[in-house]
Amino acid sequence: MVVRTNSLKSLKNILPKIHQSLPLNNRESRQLLESITASFRKNLDKEHPWETSKDDSISQKTTHLKQDRPLLKSASTSSNRPTERHLHAILSHPLFSHQEREKPIAGVDPFHVFDTAVSRGLMTPRRAAGFLAKVRTQIEAEGGDIPQAMAKSGAGLRVVRWMRTSGLENRLYTLSNVEFYFFWTLVPFMYAEGLEELVWTWVARLGSQKETENTEDFSTTALYRLLQAINRQKGVPYSRIRGLDDAYEAMLRAYDILQPNENQVAFGSYRKAWSDLSWRSTVLASRYPKPSVDIFDAFVNVGRSLKTPIDIAHLGLHHPQSPDHCAAVQFMHHKINETEQTDDDSLNSPLYRKRFVCLALDTADRLKEVGDVEEVSWIERLLTKLGNDLNSSISNILNTQDDPMGSELRTWHTA
Repeated sequence: MVVRTNSLKSLKNILPKIHQSLPLNNRESRQLLESITASFRKNLDKEHPWETSKDDSISQKTTHLKQDRPLLKSASTSSNRPTERHLHAILSHPLFSHQEREKPIAGVDPFHVFDTAVSRGLMTPRRAAGFLAKVRTQIEAEGGDIPQAMAKSGAGLRVVRWMRTSGLENRLYTLSNVEFYFFWTLVPFMYAEGLEELVWTWVARLGSQKETENTEDFSTTALYRLLQAINRQKGVPYSRIRGLDDAYEAMLRAYDILQPNENQVAFGSYRKAWSDLSWRSTVLASRYPKPSVDIFDAFVNVGRSLKTPIDIAHLGLHHPQSPDHCAAVQFMHHKINETEQTDDDSLNSPLYRKRFVCLALDTADRLKEVGDVEEVSWIERLLTKLGNDLNSSISNILNTQDDPMGSELRTWHTA
């Protein structure tokens, strides 16, 4: 026979109250957190006694955890117990890491909006990019030292923590075309906040992504966007006075990490990012001071294996020490002959045509300097032959602010 009690009140009186009525005030919240922490630490230590350093030795050997060190700078350094590490990983979540801002920003506080969205599970890459863009806009409106203000804001670290706890950091390949501006907004904050090495960890991770039918295209696009963001950050961080030397060094480092000639995902991404920087080095060369000879030569040599002859020919015209027009003239003659004798229609591509026109104009200027009147005349006839859209092509090129993707970024800002 089953004996039923008249009421469940006796059970409610026996069991402790674990659900507090919400909202809690500051004192009640602190007491609840301390109670949970103490109970969790006690049980975790009981289940995993602190008797071995095996986990520590393993963590020291993993490269990706080394990159995490900047993210864990607020952790206690006096203890390395498994309990402490586990607790810190949990409490690093933005939901538990609300901090008082030294100076509240006028209007809606983007940090409050971000943390609220995270706590409700509503944060997305698109919204994270919007948060970073809003913070950057407010920082620029306040004036002062922009990099220092960005570092002080901690906005990049906030987004990285969300990426880590949400699992997005392990699925970077999902950040493809739709969120192309995500890296563009995040990388500058990460550099300002000392998280540059973590960026390179992501480069390596995307470059080593297993090539499958479902992920290859996504990984290629995401890696390209990340490399593009690094190039923009290195080339034009806050002024154009610095030139492109840092961007060249970044692309050389990326080449060493990715080994693009051995990996299809890495090759496609790296080739596009290298060509973007080549565009800025040639079509937009007048906007930058001359680069260092050694680093420029190294950048060009890396590009020779990427099968972009028009870039190599154009870069020769802009060599900082000894510009040479021979490769450009030879390339143009070969291209025109190839177009006339085969079905090659690459000159019908608007972007390629723009690049070809810029190459022709720069070559003509160089030939005038050396006095080769015959080749100058041939180039002028060639440009006339290319069509009636020459003037509009030149106008579009001169109106491009930074790179071929500039119009895409402006479209997003005005959407």
